[in-house]
Amino acid sequence: MKGLWFLALICLPLKSLKVTSGFGYRIHPLTGKFWLHAGTDLRAHHDTVFAIADGRVKQACTNKASGNYISIEHGGFRSGYAHLSKFLVARNEHVFAGQPIGITGATGCVTAEHLHFSIRYQGRSTDPLQFLYQILICKTMANNFKPLHEIVANKLISELKNGTSLLQKPVKDNGSPAFVTPVNANTGKGYSALNAINLANRGYDDPRWLSAKEASFSGYFVKEGAKGTLISFPKTSDIQAMRDHNGGKILDEEGKTQVRVVDYDKPQNATAFLFNASQINRITSLEEYLKETTPANDLSPIEKAAKLIANSNAVIVHGGKEAFYDKVKDEIHMPEKDRFENETAYYQSAVHQLVHWSGHESRLNRPMDGMFGSLEYGREEFRAALGAMIIGGELKLGHHFPHHAAYAGTWAKMLKDDPFQMSRASNDAQRAANLLLGVSRKQEQDLAPEEQRGFEKGEEIVYNDTTYKVLELRNNKSIKVENELGAKNVFKPTDGIYNSLLEAKYNAPKIETAITEQQEQEQTTKIGR
Repeated sequence: MKGLWFLALICLPLKSLKVTSGFGYRIHPLTGKFWLHAGTDLRAHHDTVFAIADGRVKQACTNKASGNYISIEHGGFRSGYAHLSKFLVARNEHVFAGQPIGITGATGCVTAEHLHFSIRYQGRSTDPLQFLYQILICKTMANNFKPLHEIVANKLISELKNGTSLLQKPVKDNGSPAFVTPVNANTGKGYSALNAINLANRGYDDPRWLSAKEASFSGYFVKEGAKGTLISFPKTSDIQAMRDHNGGKILDEEGKTQVRVVDYDKPQNATAFLFNASQINRITSLEEYLKETTPANDLSPIEKAAKLIANSNAVIVHGGKEAFYDKVKDEIHMPEKDRFENETAYYQSAVHQLVHWSGHESRLNRPMDGMFGSLEYGREEFRAALGAMIIGGELKLGHHFPHHAAYAGTWAKMLKDDPFQMSRASNDAQRAANLLLGVSRKQEQDLAPEEQRGFEKGEEIVYNDTTYKVLELRNNKSIKVENELGAKNVFKPTDGIYNSLLEAKYNAPKIETAITEQQEQEQTTKIGR
């Protein structure tokens, strides 16, 4: 929406907006087909229709489905007005916001008079009322809105100065870890580093999070007055409630809302507000959740850390009084274990040095220039501290950076001068964590030949943080699947999501390459004192 802030005026298409059928998939009242209702139906009776913004009339024509129809180009998006009884403008005519363009009617494929109002943005249909609402909100809040990286950076600056940040105070007053890896309560999947840091900064002991929409689909309810926490992400699909011809939600035998996954052609930048499980009613208790998700024979955090270090094949030299990474020799130097307060402290320090190790030119090729105490040196330490915190959360090992006092001032200045460093550092820390945890490793098995690829009954496939279970294989190669929300759908080989599920089944992710920056400072071989 950022590119639409230039709009000087936004008006409503009718004087009064009363929705009779919303945007989304539904059963068409005349054809009986399940189809995307690519707009919103508004109650009307010979009402005047207004242009919502300045623009040029692209179409003023008649067709069988839409009846008398007008579309207007607005220099970034297109608005549509269908089932009119009368045109008040002509094709190629320039119109202004609030100008009368037609009279509502019942032309085309309709059951009663109404205005079908639609919006196409970036080449696809979108919910028109939500679109207008977001534009109005953007216009109202343009001077006050701050992107996520700036929100997180400002909060961290304040905490660094007070000595209360996650990096300085790894354990809460109640004895629980300060950083608990946030996960989606429905899928169990984690969040990207910047989002995870923002969520963890809220201070909840429960790691589970949901949006209000996800909670409602699962039969949960956000507590009255609860305040959400912002996240941002590239959105590739949406879960929409299935609706009948009256606009009502379609329920299954258990009373759960039937939903459909809609895939976007291109990822969309999106934001959402999440609520912690402690802010949600009816959700499983934390004790039950932990009992269900913790394997009986699970390794201890120290055992997991030892395994991670062994799997890295990093060269570790023991001896001396300090822990550091020598980037010239590509070696990690660690004091002997008995020089640490306990075994956990040893592995926390080793994980920190491993994050430095991940930045070597033969791995993620991260800039690690500058002398001890310089801003460039501080940037790398910031990434290592964040990466160690993320890994420590995944392993339940915790994190501890005893030298934070030497860097707190540098980090606060760095973030104040360039808040976007929060986003860059988070991305680099995430890449390092992915490499060390093996998230981005290629599968060793070869891909099956294209003609042999297919599905198997009962298998579960994870795609876009949603798990699909194959229930049936049909003669025409279509499949019936069920997701974790209980929604059942049939996908044909001609459906985009069918092929996306195949790709998700057979293709493994690749290791990402870190983005490098130009550095002109003097180099040092020791990193991570």
